[in-house]
Amino acid sequence: MTGPELLRDLDRETGWTLMVEGAEQSYVDIEDPTHLEFEYMQHMALVVDAVLPGPAPLHALHLGGGACTLARWISATRPGSMQTVVEMSAEIIDAVRPLGPVPHTEVVLGEAFDALRLRDDASDDLVIWDLYDGPRVVTSSLTLEAIGHMQRVLKPGGMVLLNVSDAVPFEVVRPVVAAMRVWLADVALLAEPSTLRGRRSGNCVLIGGTKPLPILTLRRLAAAAPVRGRVVAGTALDTFVGDAVPATDDQPLPAPDESRGRGFL
Repeated sequence: MTGPELLRDLDRETGWTLMVEGAEQSYVDIEDPTHLEFEYMQHMALVVDAVLPGPAPLHALHLGGGACTLARWISATRPGSMQTVVEMSAEIIDAVRPLGPVPHTEVVLGEAFDALRLRDDASDDLVIWDLYDGPRVVTSSLTLEAIGHMQRVLKPGGMVLLNVSDAVPFEVVRPVVAAMRVWLADVALLAEPSTLRGRRSGNCVLIGGTKPLPILTLRRLAAAAPVRGRVVAGTALDTFVGDAVPATDDQPLPAPDESRGRGFL
């Protein structure tokens, strides 16, 4: 088992990839933080642009740090933003230190949900959750109570943005969406069409707003993205969620099985 390390991008002189246990975890171009290499990061960025358009600065809380890719992008596109990044691995924090600091951003070593529970009410425009250590961790940590804390710390007009990896039959994503719909005024899902159709596993970007989301704008931006995305909202999201119920702290959901059924859409 190897520790986190930075690898230079041979195609972009100022690009670096954070590798964790042999897998690509984050990508940063230190001279151009608006360059987002990973498709799901591009999708998350277009959602922020649609729901919280710049250049007004934001207060953002990042649960999961890595190389601070989205924090760097927010700092570049919305100068003056005040951000907190919570990262549980001291090794990762040390590994990415050569990339340099992010302006007006505090990097905190700790558990994401411990930091979330201590956060003041109505303190953030944006809460980003980008943690992954297998489906068991997702279904046991993205509970109804955790989503409630995310909603609590949002300012009016704020947004929760989650990256959850899943595949058909979406036993991880559907309960999380169900929990988001309890607490947030409007919820949508953005993913690549091939993921929704069950052709492969992939990243699902889950969007929760304290006010109605600009669904038409999201669909237009997603359709025009370098890697096309599809937005599921409204009655289509009702169908997607089906009879899924949120996990709770007292009753976490069982780990999803490995079976794969038909796709959605």
